[in-house]
Amino acid sequence: MKLKCLLASALMLCAVSPVFAAKDLGFYAGGYVSNTNLDDKIGPFDESAWGLGAYGGYNFNDSFGLETSVFGTDSFIDGVDLQVVGLTFAPTVRHAFSDTVTVYLKGGVVYQVIASDDSLDDDYQGTGYLLGAGVDISFSSNLAMRVFYEFSEIEPEHDELNNYFANTRMDHYGVGLHWRF
Repeated sequence: MKLKCLLASALMLCAVSPVFAAKDLGFYAGGYVSNTNLDDKIGPFDESAWGLGAYGGYNFNDSFGLETSVFGTDSFIDGVDLQVVGLTFAPTVRHAFSDTVTVYLKGGVVYQVIASDDSLDDDYQGTGYLLGAGVDISFSSNLAMRVFYEFSEIEPEHDELNNYFANTRMDHYGVGLHWRF
């Protein structure tokens, strides 16, 4: 029993101690899986869906970088088959708490298309703002895991419907992996 406790303690110590220094400067690219909540402030629409995304960026120094991402969601409502596709661009500020844990904040722009699979003529699209926060946990000098939350808000427009004045909010929770070059 003591041997099992000692082995468990040693494994936990190895997991939390910084064994290597992360290569934080330069380019990185990765992918993620997310859960997205879409809320239309004009009506009772408040649904969530799973999604996939890809992100990448460049860290200029230990504190500042630029990041872009593209994402898509599964259907929010099964009967309507409503989906969201988006593109983001944001400056990031970062702080490394250790060699393995880096926290970041970002704020920028997002472009989203909200579409129904049934008819592509029902597309609503718009540009808005994005705020986000996350934690990067390094597994090696090049590989890191990311846990994040992003909030965005847009006012979607339609080519033919001039009286649609909704304000759409999206909460984006995700987990991903990225490689540093």
